Amino acid sequence: MKVSIALALALALPSCADTELHLPAAAEGAALAQNPAASRSRYNVFACTTCHAVRASEVGTRLLPGAPLEGAARRPTYWGAETVHLHEAVERCWTFFMRGTPTDLDDRTGEALYAWLESLSPDASTAGTQAVVQTFPRTVRPLGEGDATRGQAVWSRACAHCHGALGTGIGRLGPLVTIVPGETEREHCTDTLPPGYTDQTTYVRTVVVEKIRHGSFLGYAGSMPPFSLEALSDDNARDLTALFRCP
Repeated sequence: MKVSIALALALALPSCADTELHLPAAAEGAALAQNPAASRSRYNVFACTTCHAVRASEVGTRLLPGAPLEGAARRPTYWGAETVHLHEAVERCWTFFMRGTPTDLDDRTGEALYAWLESLSPDASTAGTQAVVQTFPRTVRPLGEGDATRGQAVWSRACAHCHGALGTGIGRLGPLVTIVPGETEREHCTDTLPPGYTDQTTYVRTVVVEKIRHGSFLGYAGSMPPFSLEALSDDNARDLTALFRCP
């Protein structure tokens, strides 16, 4: 009897696979863009919408490293004009920050994500289709003394969404996300300073600038995405580094 009931239910109800096959690709892509598990790496904590607003009107007060996605499929260039291919631009995010593999984008996942981006960019007149200016400095330098009070406001707008509350990490995206400033200071406040540095605090603050500007994309460790000068000004970065100090 139990077997007969189970068989009847299986015939009467659509399977998960059937449901996925009939789900419009753009709607599926929208769901994937909000799901860190889409990259299939158990260590990934990022979704597309972690770093990108879907539409410019949704940015609010946050400072995001990525440009709004509305109109992205019609932009002439990406990543500060480093590539003209949407596929390559998406692949960079996917592999550098979301810990996925390029082949993930060759199957249904990629098809759905590109369909969603196309749906956000229906024609060349759509707002946001112009190239986004992004400047990523190849070298970093000490920025001087900033204001810690203003730095806390920058933290709330640019950092807290991923790293959680300042000093405690409460609300951070996952256990691999650094709790700052404590963990950064413990790792980099060292007696052995690189050439060109005479004090620990200047050095650790410059390390923070490098994390902000380079992330994993420009060769720094971890999976943090970089903030361009346009997304986070040097003035904001200077105030942010005032939160870091070696004993």
